[in-house]
Amino acid sequence: MSLSKRLGCVALALSGFLLAGCQTTAGPDGHGATVQMARDDGRGELATAAMRQRAQLPPRIYLMRGLANVFSQGMDDLGDKLRARGYNATVHEYGAWPSIAAEILTAQRATGGRFQAVVVGHSLGANALTELTNTLAQNGGSLALAVAFDPTVRQQVSGGARRYINLYQSDNGWGTVVGAAPGFRGRLENIDLRGRPNVTHFNIDKDPGLHAQVISWIGQAVGGPRRGGRQAAAR
Repeated sequence: MSLSKRLGCVALALSGFLLAGCQTTAGPDGHGATVQMARDDGRGELATAAMRQRAQLPPRIYLMRGLANVFSQGMDDLGDKLRARGYNATVHEYGAWPSIAAEILTAQRATGGRFQAVVVGHSLGANALTELTNTLAQNGGSLALAVAFDPTVRQQVSGGARRYINLYQSDNGWGTVVGAAPGFRGRLENIDLRGRPNVTHFNIDKDPGLHAQVISWIGQAVGGPRRGGRQAAAR
């Protein structure tokens, strides 16, 4: 066999060996992506399983209380109703909003933006909600749904939520509208509950009818919950 033929055979063998350790898969955008597969220790299979698990994170529902972490017990009641339906819902004090935002951003980055979250807040928790959504917007994150119960200061939402609903009462001395900052691309709804004598700033978060409406909005935003019993306990 000539030298050129021998070199050709060696090159062919080497190329086959290298290709045996690689596999071309479709990336999230549909384009091919070459992924190095470890055949001898199984790490490639474990990494693929971990990526698949991250991509399937269930939606999270965060609820934030108001002043002193004691005047918004309706958030606890709503959390119980959501968990009874199978949602992963947790209750927090309003000062926890930076850590909630960080957790959402981390999960969305790990799943290529597929992780969905909903945040609901009452009073000071509603004020914190706008801060949270604006922070997400500044860092490339977004909520599937944000629901405010009677925020006490006038704020503008710049982004960070596909849908922002403000349930407020303009005649109770506390509630106020939420405005849209220039460039806001989401859907903002201010729903004034004035004229309802049974609703005040201090019980708006406890109203069963509003709870039912919020649960319906959550289902529209993130779909139905995964069945299998109650989820994480409120904290």
